[in-house]
Amino acid sequence: MRGRATLLACALWLTVTRVQAQKSDVLVILEDQQLKSTHSIFFGHLRQLGYQLDYRSADDKKLQLRDWDSWLYDKVICFAAAVPEFGGAADAQALLEFVDSGRDLLLATDSSASDELRELTAGVGVDLEPQGRAVIDHFSYALQSLTVDHTVVSGQAALAASAVLGGPIEAPVLFRGIGASVAPESELVLKVLTAGSTAISAVPGKPLTEAPTLAGNETTLTAAIQTRNNARVTVCGSIDLFSNEFFRWSPVVVTPGQRVGQSGNRAFATQLAEWTLQDRGRLRVSKVRHVLAGTSETPQRYRIRDQVDFSVDIHEWRKGSWQPFKADDVQLEFVMLHPYLRVNLAHNNKGTFSTRLSVPDVYGVFKFVLNYQRPGYSHLFVSEQAPVRPFKHDEYERFIPAAFPYYASTFSMMGGFFALTLLFLYHKRPLP
Repeated sequence: MRGRATLLACALWLTVTRVQAQKSDVLVILEDQQLKSTHSIFFGHLRQLGYQLDYRSADDKKLQLRDWDSWLYDKVICFAAAVPEFGGAADAQALLEFVDSGRDLLLATDSSASDELRELTAGVGVDLEPQGRAVIDHFSYALQSLTVDHTVVSGQAALAASAVLGGPIEAPVLFRGIGASVAPESELVLKVLTAGSTAISAVPGKPLTEAPTLAGNETTLTAAIQTRNNARVTVCGSIDLFSNEFFRWSPVVVTPGQRVGQSGNRAFATQLAEWTLQDRGRLRVSKVRHVLAGTSETPQRYRIRDQVDFSVDIHEWRKGSWQPFKADDVQLEFVMLHPYLRVNLAHNNKGTFSTRLSVPDVYGVFKFVLNYQRPGYSHLFVSEQAPVRPFKHDEYERFIPAAFPYYASTFSMMGGFFALTLLFLYHKRPLP
């Protein structure tokens, strides 16, 4: 009886430990501690997801991200702007090393962003506009805003960011802050929220004497970065976007004549945070299998022209559990220096992707390679070595149809030689 109680206690401890391991402490760096109350809805949503929030001031002299070689946090949220430098051992370089280690960062700033924050955003491929500039739109702005410079604008969620946001955001997303630019050739940075076609980046209250450096949809308001080591970084040019004020902004009236019951900021901000903190769009691979067709055998090496069945299980972390991943664009390559085969994998709606392929008529050391990279999803890379051998001497066909001309030439030569021999031995020329 005592043994059963011990086993039950151990099982309960393991279960609790496993659940706790799924959610880690989040370091929240705030420029002003009042943000805890002005942004309480956003932080409350994170606590509902199970995260433990550790609030620290940006200038805290004891602020640190790691203790020697051990990182103290897996995720960081930073709401700061005019901070000349972070306190303690935290700075732009330390946060970039934090991301390089595979951890996640959510950064929000505004028009007064300091050089320290600009160095940080530039390190992940997002260039903020010069200090003091803001996104202004004189044609599409919130009419209820008390400001006359039209800096509370309506952003447009990018269609390519549906995987990040979990779906389209129908209501306008209000934004007040600084714009940014993203290099067109960047493969890792995804524009999540952009300005409208009539927006510009300029200094509020000052006449525009020259063409703005950023205008229209080229003005990035929020960018998401998925690094090659599957770390996630989100850069937003507006701290107010996450505030209770913008969450509750109702009714939203955006010229010309668009009227919506409530802003889409709450849905946008919470979905964006869930993606950044790896609560959505995270994929895992398991049960990679390749066998001879019709068998359950995985040989040490395949033979040319063999039929091979390949399958793999892919699941997505969604709504607190691993669920079958569904996609029609997962591909498998059979590679030796370069792909000899590239085929689509079909799924059974239960997370299993499979295909049957024919080994090419080339022998050598091949690899099954699955390299899945899609915006908003963690990168998957699977590589399984599969040597391919030629036929053995007793595995070839007795007579190969393609060699019939050679067979005929051989036997014709033998017949001709035999006829010539008979002619030479038994044919006598008549005497003169």
